[in-house]
Amino acid sequence: MLSTICRDTANNTCEICGRKKGDLYHGKPQRVETHHVMSRSNKGSPLQYDLRNCICLCSLCHKSSRKSAHKHGLWFAKEFNRLRPDDAQWILDHTDDTIDMFDREVLKIVENCLDKNLPLDLKQYGVTYINN
Repeated sequence: MLSTICRDTANNTCEICGRKKGDLYHGKPQRVETHHVMSRSNKGSPLQYDLRNCICLCSLCHKSSRKSAHKHGLWFAKEFNRLRPDDAQWILDHTDDTIDMFDREVLKIVENCLDKNLPLDLKQYGVTYINN
């Protein structure tokens, strides 16, 4: 769901190079994918559900080229900070936030924010972060 919102928000266009879904590159139609700036593997992190932590990338900028988000993290960090400095700072400020993913009320808030394409600011809903 978040991946779809990210791609729709970016109009299925790579936010770094501008390639659109279906554009031909070396005869192949390009895909666009969602990249999570901070990994989704950080279980309990609300960042995995926040649009500010996502960027729409073509397959080259995401994984395939020498300079891609997965192969050249420093290059990607510089590009992300150039394109979206406020989001980059927000991610840095909230990197250590964790929430109780078994709390049904928290999950309802997360789902509601995703449905309405709202930034996930759980503190405004009275949710207490763990380890913050």
